[in-house]
Amino acid sequence: MTFLLDENLSPRHVQTLRSLGYDAVAAVEVDLSGAGDAAVRSFAIAQGRVLVTLDGDFANVLRYPPASTPGIRRLRLHPPTEAAIDAALRWTVSRLAGLDLRGKLAVSDGRRIRIWS
Repeated sequence: MTFLLDENLSPRHVQTLRSLGYDAVAAVEVDLSGAGDAAVRSFAIAQGRVLVTLDGDFANVLRYPPASTPGIRRLRLHPPTEAAIDAALRWTVSRLAGLDLRGKLAVSDGRRIRIWS
């Protein structure tokens, strides 16, 4: 599985995914720093990458339908500290490993995951 981490996630979290054996890139690594949501989404689709984000806009399935995407994973954390993000990312990735989530939105708070198509 390959991932694109939105710019609201630090390069530290890309390293977390890479250390777990995943192909991951940060938006800032692929010149998407400051890009709008539509551009980030289009890049993820074109590259076949699951988008990982803290951005609640991507959880709006009417505005950004997951159907034509490799998948969207939103981390919904309060507060979204670096440590909380790292823990939730590790927990979510391990729980969803092996599942085909193409065309689906998975929202995780680090304790449970809800999936929409």
